[in-house]
Amino acid sequence: MNLSACVCVSVFGEGKQKTTRKAKQLEKRVWKIRGQLPVDRSAAIAVVDPASLPACPSLLISCWEISDAAESRAIAVPGARARATPRTTAKSRNMIMLHHLSRTAAAADAAASSYATPVRQLWLVLMLALALSEVCGFNLEQRLPLIKYGHPHSHFGYSVATHTIGEANSANNTKCLLVGAPLDHNRQPNTSHSGALWRCPITQRFDDCEQVITDGRRSSSGVYEINKPYDSEVLSPPSSDEIKEGQWMGVTVRSNPLQANGSGGKVLVCAHRYMYIVRENRYGQGLCYVLTNDLQFDEVHEPCKGRPVQRQHEDYGLCQAGTSGALLDDDTMVLGSPGPFTWRGSIWVTQIGGEYLHRDKTTYYSDHSDASSPVDKYSYLGMSVTGGRFFGYNMCYAAGAPRSNGHGQVVIFDKANTNPIPVRLIIDGEQFGSSFGYELTTADINGDNRPDLIVAAPVFFGKNEGGAVYVYQNDQDTLPRRHTLRLTGALESRFGLALANVGDLNKDNCEDIAVGAPYEGQGVVYIYLGSQQGLNDKPAQRIQASELGATVPHGQPIRTFGISIAGNTDLDGNSYPDVVVGAFNSSATVVLLARPIINIQTSYRSEELRNIDPNQPGCRADAFSNLTCFTFEACCSIEPYDDSTKELSLMYSVEAETYDHLKKFSRAFFDRDNKRSNVISRVVKVRTDGRVACQMVTGYIKANTRDIQTPISFRLKYTLEEPPLADSALTRLNPMLDQTQAHIDFEGTFQKDCGDDDLCESDLVIRAEPNITAIDNKYTLILDETELEVGISVSNLADSAYEAQLFISHQAGVSYVATKKPTNATCNSFNTTLVVCSLGNPMLRGTTTFVTIRFQPKSLEPNENSMLFHIFANTTSKLVGGEPPERNLSVSVVRQAKLHFRGWAMPEQSFYSGASQVTDNSPMEMVDVGSQVNHSFTIFNDGPSTAPKVRMIIHWPWSLYSDPERGHMDLYLLYLEQMPTVEIGVGECHVAPEYVNPLKLASGSQESASGFLGAPATLMMVHGRSQLNKNQTHSTHSTHSRQQRSTLERVTRLERLIYEPEAAGMGSSGSGKKQDIVELDCNKGTARCIRIECDIYNMPARSEAQVMVKARLWNSTLVSEYPRVDRVRIISTATAKIPEDFGVEVMEHNDIEVETRAYPELRNQQRDTAIPWLIISLAILVGVLVLALFTYILWKCGFFKRIRPTDPTLSGNLEKMNEEKPFLAAKNTHHVF
Repeated sequence: MNLSACVCVSVFGEGKQKTTRKAKQLEKRVWKIRGQLPVDRSAAIAVVDPASLPACPSLLISCWEISDAAESRAIAVPGARARATPRTTAKSRNMIMLHHLSRTAAAADAAASSYATPVRQLWLVLMLALALSEVCGFNLEQRLPLIKYGHPHSHFGYSVATHTIGEANSANNTKCLLVGAPLDHNRQPNTSHSGALWRCPITQRFDDCEQVITDGRRSSSGVYEINKPYDSEVLSPPSSDEIKEGQWMGVTVRSNPLQANGSGGKVLVCAHRYMYIVRENRYGQGLCYVLTNDLQFDEVHEPCKGRPVQRQHEDYGLCQAGTSGALLDDDTMVLGSPGPFTWRGSIWVTQIGGEYLHRDKTTYYSDHSDASSPVDKYSYLGMSVTGGRFFGYNMCYAAGAPRSNGHGQVVIFDKANTNPIPVRLIIDGEQFGSSFGYELTTADINGDNRPDLIVAAPVFFGKNEGGAVYVYQNDQDTLPRRHTLRLTGALESRFGLALANVGDLNKDNCEDIAVGAPYEGQGVVYIYLGSQQGLNDKPAQRIQASELGATVPHGQPIRTFGISIAGNTDLDGNSYPDVVVGAFNSSATVVLLARPIINIQTSYRSEELRNIDPNQPGCRADAFSNLTCFTFEACCSIEPYDDSTKELSLMYSVEAETYDHLKKFSRAFFDRDNKRSNVISRVVKVRTDGRVACQMVTGYIKANTRDIQTPISFRLKYTLEEPPLADSALTRLNPMLDQTQAHIDFEGTFQKDCGDDDLCESDLVIRAEPNITAIDNKYTLILDETELEVGISVSNLADSAYEAQLFISHQAGVSYVATKKPTNATCNSFNTTLVVCSLGNPMLRGTTTFVTIRFQPKSLEPNENSMLFHIFANTTSKLVGGEPPERNLSVSVVRQAKLHFRGWAMPEQSFYSGASQVTDNSPMEMVDVGSQVNHSFTIFNDGPSTAPKVRMIIHWPWSLYSDPERGHMDLYLLYLEQMPTVEIGVGECHVAPEYVNPLKLASGSQESASGFLGAPATLMMVHGRSQLNKNQTHSTHSTHSRQQRSTLERVTRLERLIYEPEAAGMGSSGSGKKQDIVELDCNKGTARCIRIECDIYNMPARSEAQVMVKARLWNSTLVSEYPRVDRVRIISTATAKIPEDFGVEVMEHNDIEVETRAYPELRNQQRDTAIPWLIISLAILVGVLVLALFTYILWKCGFFKRIRPTDPTLSGNLEKMNEEKPFLAAKNTHHVF
């Protein structure tokens, strides 16, 4: 049968399903090792139906298919549930094998490591941690640890306990360590990794632990033999009905001391994965052994054996008893088993002390029925258990359910001889997914002889926190539902994975606790001290594995230090309890021995620390100093202790103000002749007989110290000079001072004018107003180059105010200029939004300080319509009203801008001509349309304010209105070539796209030099859509006649609207006659216009912006519509405004008109009239007849006759000459005539 096995890894603290970067990296590693898990048929626990398992709330990393159900590996950890993935087939969804339900995330690591090292390493990828800052060390000596090592990969140290063989207070007892190694080789025959319990003596050796015999006492008949000898040869192998391999013997190890009355002294060791076989079904029911005080076999406990298992995990099939355990002082044993009834969980309580025949042999359990169980399924009740008399004399049992209600719960049961055990109290966790209740312990942290409950939530997470420990302090035999203290650890450290009551480490009658954070670096253990006020929230000691200087035998550093902790037992006989820490990943256990504590009392004496006069130099110890100085005595006394010497060398140090990061710099120093340090250290000899020893200390006040109201804080601290470190921790550990009493804090006060009680109570009053007149109690400023002046007065009506200061907070757009003189205040700009004025130190009673501050508001943002000033005063003295006096001042801002236009057309004059009808040569390029006409609109901002946005609106004469006789067609007038642009300035223009080159004409390369084109076709707008009019089929004559008639009608109509006389000299003939002028203007309704909007941004004062509109004069429209006019005026208009939401008033602006004048070429060619040839012929004939008649009359009148001379001589000469020279005679004759 094929199954899908999954590695389900819980991303602790996420609380929701999401893939993190670390998880993705882990996923790659899972896929890489998916084929490396060997077959182990004995590892399976039970067969469960995946349909009964809810969706895994953790991160499901990877799944793969295997061929045998027994070979499946699904690692489920607390805080995670296994689930079938969508990849699982119908057949493979029938079963999912749970490999184990581990006690911890580290337990999952352990389980996987028994099969393949790469799987074990998966957990290390998720559990790296950050280191916290150092804290002061206490009395656990970490320089000389005692380390015990187990077999590699045996998880030696997964659980630890301290044990005393013999009476606890007897001098003849023997102290030892008990260490669980859940994956170690057991002495029982036929087992290899069933787990073992080890006993380690308190020695310097690291390899002297010996295994305690646990398994092998059960005979083949199933009976446990109590008095069987230790010889391993007589130990019995596992029976056929049980599986010991992988049982995790040693997962839980507990011990309680033997009392004088014979109670206690028992040892508990468990294997929570012990499996029992019934008819080939395997049930993980768990097994626990109780050992005697000398570690001999006493009895076995299998609380789930014999209980119903028919429903598998829904009954007791996966009980896993022994996951946790506790031995209480009333000789009862409490076992936790998180598996019964679908991991609802349960606890089992059994009497193990007293005479066997007389003790209560009933095993009591918690209710786990669906109807009345205190927790729901998958709650893991019993993951941790403890007990104590929380509510008086009767014993109570506490059990953790880390997954109950999502955030975890702790259920407290009353001891009662009834089943099920009654519930007394349920405490809820704080954060979802934090595993609240994963670990529990009890301790009397305040010394009131009442047990307090400590609860861990190791998966708690915050921004820089990982893991939490909650303290529930017992109040008059009552446990609160709300925690009294919460401790948190470093991110991803699993802070709280281990908890332990380590006893009274510092002998203050209050028990202390240790908290493990095994995944913070190599592991860290924190020690928190109890006190009469409760547990201290700061650790007294932070023990890091990296500082132990120890390595495992194969050279690797110790890791997972803090996975288990035990204490409250004096192992070296110095009357101080010691602490044992496990590190399972390194198979190591570390013993930290406690150093004896010397009780010290610290004090000081001084008469000069009160009323230090900063104006008076010198003091008793240094009378000639030019600085103010003072003296005091640092004192201490040491109480006698065991083996104490007559005197001890102590080092005392005094630090002024900078300790605990109170201040960065100190106002006082000690060593005047050297570096003027605020820290002084000296070594002194102090007797150990309780007498007080004091040393004189002289301090100085730094010059120009302003803060004389606040006392100067000092810390006096004593430390013991350490003698050379011993070779062994077992020889004799050096004592150390009680750190809680080795320091004292005190103060030095200044002399002040504050009355007898030395408490200054000042009463400051503020008044403020600007230098502008208020109208209706409102201040308004016109925003220009003018500065704003704010006058402020501060009065002190009570005691002197020390370090009195005035603060003026303003907007970033308002700049501080200066402070007007004269004034007693000193003002400076602290930053771009705050001005600070010093009013005096001190500001005496009854004084008033006036200050006038100049501001420049020119950098205000456009959306800021007011200037807001928050004015307040403060002092180091106590204020009468408790709060600093304040005054809010608001000044409204009015922005004004003066806008004006200038515009022109390029060219100013254009010409049109050509045919007025459409031909086959319709225009397809811009040059075929007409001459180019550009209108430029320039807007000027004369200020005084910046115009954040100017909207220019242009009405553009785009076409003529339609005529019903023309089929409701529009004729283009100024045809837009492109979208208008902002040539100067920053902005953009918008116009409906259908008005910008709607015909998609291409730009031409040739254009007439005279500014007009000849004979273009007519382009018209038909119902708002452009097309070429190429479909006219009428004759030229009829078309021409209709066109002339329509033209004459429209011209007549327009001339009635617009007909202006021109002055003499303006016409073409200079005769002063009237001209026919057509005006096409949007405002007068003579042209159809479109709206162009241009937004211009951020126009400062004295700036300009220019908008350019490029178009073509539609030649054929003017030729067809206005053939006989003198000129056509085409006018575009523009106006500008500033949107109201910018709060700028437009002081004045003028609209502008830009005109293009269009003139017709050869305007008379269309006015010629045809004259018949007959008339021309008759006119010529009449003219000839008139000329002939006139000539005849002249002839008749003798007009053509000549007068000849009568002189004969002359006549004879002429005749003779004519005969000789005819030509000359003729010439001379003419001359005489």
